[in-house]
Amino acid sequence: MTLFEQLKLFPKVDLHVDLLGSIQKETISKLTNTESIQKIEELVELESLKDYNKLKQFVSKLLDTLENIEIAFTDLINKLQQDNLIYAEVYVNLDLFTTKLNKKDILKTLLKVINKSNIKINLVLEINSEIKELELTNNLNLLYEFYKKGINGVCFLKSKQENFDSYQSLFSKFIKDKIDYIVVLDSKLTNQNKEIYYNAKRIIYNVLELPDTNFLNIIRDTEIILEFPITYQNYFNLYDDLTNHFIYDLYKENIKVAFTTCDMMLLDTDLLNEYCKLFNVFPFNLHDLVTITLNILNKLNISDEVKNSLILEFREKANELF
Repeated sequence: MTLFEQLKLFPKVDLHVDLLGSIQKETISKLTNTESIQKIEELVELESLKDYNKLKQFVSKLLDTLENIEIAFTDLINKLQQDNLIYAEVYVNLDLFTTKLNKKDILKTLLKVINKSNIKINLVLEINSEIKELELTNNLNLLYEFYKKGINGVCFLKSKQENFDSYQSLFSKFIKDKIDYIVVLDSKLTNQNKEIYYNAKRIIYNVLELPDTNFLNIIRDTEIILEFPITYQNYFNLYDDLTNHFIYDLYKENIKVAFTTCDMMLLDTDLLNEYCKLFNVFPFNLHDLVTITLNILNKLNISDEVKNSLILEFREKANELF
């Protein structure tokens, strides 16, 4: 069996599948007309983050009914299953959908699709700091209503002009209520926002340099997972040369790391492609992937019963490759 065949069969876990960014082109052709497909093809030639956001907004306009959302999400889950995914966390930003649809109905539709599927999936609610206070309140109410009932975390995205200090009370509430949250780190930490980062479940790490020793010690002790969307970082030139990327060094330092697809359709990738990148660019091997995946599975915000079942399934499938 070749390495590629082993990677294809490897039981996969993905913590960051962006719903709107991962809808398949084949699905879009089912839901729309030729003109829209041509528009997709034009927009998918991404040249900047601005184009990237335009494409996501365009896709969201195509999912303008609950029926279309159900079709698109069903197709996406089938694709994940074909790629030997045993667990995924799907990011959903309810504010990108048309206001004609009720947010709670969108969530119920997504959860209905998940309940019909044969793989374990949870949703992560993505909230952008740029939305109005009323929308933020609405999203938080939904988060609390569906937490541990299909939603198992929240990812809070701040605009470039802001820092997390303005949202200290929100994060204090998350910490107090034991809500698992994820944050993006794209600049150096400040003393004011360290508490927010060090209480996160995961940190999406987009800083161009290796973390300092103090940061690494705290991350290691608290077992926070550092997430690296490798294709995304490479595509938007966060790293000019992936050979200088330090993900493998962090792994060898016993930091819990994860690599994710993020936006499969937009970046023309999938988890198999991400795995191949790891082997082509970094000195990872299959045993490393087993360790990384078990680290992730052990940290999942799910019941012990489901977690133990996933770990058993993973071990059985991984053992067949050795």
